[in-house]
Amino acid sequence: MNKGYIKVVLALLKAKQAAAIITDVLNIAKNHAKHTKEYNVYDKVDDVTLYVKDVNNAEVGLLEFTIPNPDSYDNVVDLIWNPNGAVHVDEKFIEGSTPQIYNENLVIIQQRYKSVLGNSQRYYHALAGKFKLSENETAIVTASSNMNDHDGYYTNSKYVNPIVESINSFCPDINSQEDIRKGKLYKMYINMMAFFIKKEPKGVKVTHLSSVDANVSWPLTLAARGAKATKMFNFVKLREIFKKE
Repeated sequence: MNKGYIKVVLALLKAKQAAAIITDVLNIAKNHAKHTKEYNVYDKVDDVTLYVKDVNNAEVGLLEFTIPNPDSYDNVVDLIWNPNGAVHVDEKFIEGSTPQIYNENLVIIQQRYKSVLGNSQRYYHALAGKFKLSENETAIVTASSNMNDHDGYYTNSKYVNPIVESINSFCPDINSQEDIRKGKLYKMYINMMAFFIKKEPKGVKVTHLSSVDANVSWPLTLAARGAKATKMFNFVKLREIFKKE
């Protein structure tokens, strides 16, 4: 059995594992997208309320809003799925990429942001998947694992996803950039993130879930919590971007 054949088989097995895990992420996200008494109000901006709850010592945020333009459905899906789509809603966003593509609806994504806690940059790698739930509804979900991205700063750290347990066995090798390898960026992790995008008669309803491990020291946790909430509210800007003329 030659090395090339073995390499192909291993790649297919890794892709199969990734597909199974991202389906698990979707099912977990569906469960947490339901409004329950476990959620408490964190903040309200205009007419959008952010709810939070604790899951295995990780905070999960949930918010919903409607874009008053049903014709924007496809464009909303495309923007959120685009690794660089956040540039339209988040002034801290730098760039995104897909270092690994399994298929058009299953990738490993990298995104970089300016840190709100200083002049540094933060980044994450996460498995991301897009699902067509019906003719008028799409789900986009992401979650991180302890991927080997050859980070030069967190060489001895190990991340364990507290929400998506199945992803903890998924440790692909990432051919990351030189600045990551030299430890010049701070790493964060996506415990779980999801967008449920549904076309309705009068608009496009977006349900957004987010749980992020900012990977900061205890004195900075309060500031990081506020920054994570801001990033969730940023997506409400989609209402203005796609408003009907």
